[in-house]
Amino acid sequence: MKKLTLAAAVALISPAVTLAQIPVSDVDLTRFYVRLGASFVYPDDDNTSLKFDVLQHWELYRTGWKIDDDTTWNVSGVWRPLNYLGVELLYIGEATHGADLTRFNAYPGRDNIHFGRFATTSANLFVNWYMTDETCLGQPYLGIGVNYTDFYDDELNPEMQRFLMDSGLATGLAKFGMGHSWGASAQLGLDWRLGHGRAWLINAAVMYTDTDTDGAVTFPISPGYDRLYADFEYSPWTLNLGVTYEF
Repeated sequence: MKKLTLAAAVALISPAVTLAQIPVSDVDLTRFYVRLGASFVYPDDDNTSLKFDVLQHWELYRTGWKIDDDTTWNVSGVWRPLNYLGVELLYIGEATHGADLTRFNAYPGRDNIHFGRFATTSANLFVNWYMTDETCLGQPYLGIGVNYTDFYDDELNPEMQRFLMDSGLATGLAKFGMGHSWGASAQLGLDWRLGHGRAWLINAAVMYTDTDTDGAVTFPISPGYDRLYADFEYSPWTLNLGVTYEF
């Protein structure tokens, strides 16, 4: 992920350097796209592990996540000052994910427990490189950028609450909390114009974001409070489908 982060930093600096070297007559300050569509969010739970730093209970040791996919909406604006260069600001609306703990063996005949749920929204700033001439109907592009993801509406499932109290870890109801994340992002997309000279285009793009945050379960004990905590790697793949209008 360090290489992706470095590439994102270089990408964000590149437009200023590029524009400084291009004749003013080649720069179009009025060419903008607006996109609206659906986002299919697939968390990368194969690489998302839950490893508590303190071994409070054997059944929670080296458990992992199974995170549900979700579908939401997206909107973005693109400024394309040059034929081969664009700057895109993309917002992905609320995606709500249910989460189970896997490799959990406290209950006979099962290897998981319903952990809880959380919601996310994200904003992405991309620099896009367009690979074909603007006269082509199909305009593929590659984007590198920066992602901000906010995690909220975190709550534990009643089944997880019961386990914490029945196992003797907690003396009352626990709370699940997550923070936010800054990371690099990349996308590969295609705009397809609906005829030469038309302002409408169909858009499809696949995006990967390097997203991680801290997750903590805080619960009462006698006396005081204790918590279970871990690094939480969300890092989803997202498929965006929508329509684009060129001004």
